[in-house]
Amino acid sequence: MELIKKILDGNEASAARLISMIEEGREEGYRAIAALFPHTGKAHIVGITGAPGSGKSTIIDKLAIKFSEMGKKIGIIAIDPTSIKSNGALLGDRVRMRGAERIEGVFIRSMAHRGYPGGIAKATMGALYVLEGLGKDLIIIESVGVGQTELQISSVCDTVITVFTPDYGDDVQLMKAGIIEIGDIIVINKSDMPGAEEAAKDIASHINYEKKDWQVPVILAQAQRGEGIDRIIDALGSHLEYLKKNNPKGEYRAQKLRKLMFLFLKEELWVRAMKKWIDRNEIKGIVDMVENREIDIYSAVSQAAGIILPD
Repeated sequence: MELIKKILDGNEASAARLISMIEEGREEGYRAIAALFPHTGKAHIVGITGAPGSGKSTIIDKLAIKFSEMGKKIGIIAIDPTSIKSNGALLGDRVRMRGAERIEGVFIRSMAHRGYPGGIAKATMGALYVLEGLGKDLIIIESVGVGQTELQISSVCDTVITVFTPDYGDDVQLMKAGIIEIGDIIVINKSDMPGAEEAAKDIASHINYEKKDWQVPVILAQAQRGEGIDRIIDALGSHLEYLKKNNPKGEYRAQKLRKLMFLFLKEELWVRAMKKWIDRNEIKGIVDMVENREIDIYSAVSQAAGIILPD
């Protein structure tokens, strides 16, 4: 396939075209991904998550510039909220990556979230394969930043950076969100704000070092000024070395890919079931009974599931 050859030769326009095909759900796009797959698996995939306004985009911008200076080829996937009008990405985060955007060898793609769980778009995995085929050494995924739904980003990435600011909120909400648990590296950005040192100590106290071989570093940063970026780069290198040392054959990806496959399978089954059954009289009858309060929702789901997937 000519498109695949161009991507393997480093043609970014062809890469952008294939990512668009995957986002549109076109079968030819998925066939192209199958052809690209043997050329993937070498890049370090880094996820950056955290609440909106925590400075994720600025950190990515600074990281991309620094890594480029080190001779690395960088790919960035920015998962933006979905526009209600166009169903496309709002591009809110990409506008804050102006430095990286001007550097040759840095490929930035904004993708609409489209309501997919985990803070990542469904097409993200396909985009990762495309960028690996393009020859990128480091691929950074910026999640949409909506709190608890960020958790599945860890299924896609080798290393997850969780970004907080000193005013992240009370520790109960922090633990409820669960995002403190998925971070392999934790960054307290905007460290010039009051309470930054205390926030770092507070978050560090929540991390259970006894159950982890990898001790999660808590790094203070002021990304706008480039402060703390070198420490983040060092931590990324250390975490990658840790993964390779403890999983020399790449087993650290196997469990994540298995989990991700079942997430995709769940969605695919849902889509197919809805296409096949949504207009069937049996399902409509159950929906009517729910609306008329003739049956509780748990019983309704059980009955519908029995029709769609009979024992």
